Amino acid sequence: MPVPHYHVVAAIIRHEGNILCVQKGVSKYAYISHRYEFPGGKVEPGESPQSALHREVQEEICLDIRIDEWYYTVTHEYPDFRITMEAYLCSAMRIQSLLLTEHIDHQWLPATKLTQLDWAAADWPIVIRLAGTS
Repeated sequence: MPVPHYHVVAAIIRHEGNILCVQKGVSKYAYISHRYEFPGGKVEPGESPQSALHREVQEEICLDIRIDEWYYTVTHEYPDFRITMEAYLCSAMRIQSLLLTEHIDHQWLPATKLTQLDWAAADWPIVIRLAGTS
């Protein structure tokens, strides 16, 4: 039986020289539980990637963002599903405090420190590219 394939988007949110990293809680899949990721999620049918990104970031962390430009696309196959993830460079607008609705922690880190976190496998190619170690 073929594994499901999802089109997802990720926001590389920059603010004052740092990048937002959010940590997942417990997932039904142990291999992504407690891993860091960039905020984002699934693109719904009929939705543009940019609209999905705005919606997902609002739902997950209640933050207004400006999408600056496409950055990188990753295709990754996990044991139970595959994703094609479009990552966009974004700017945070009017940060006071984040409201994490789907994550257990967040950190703002400079790109050079991103590799110190335990990232979900699909996010690693983006992390490596941002950190300049590719």
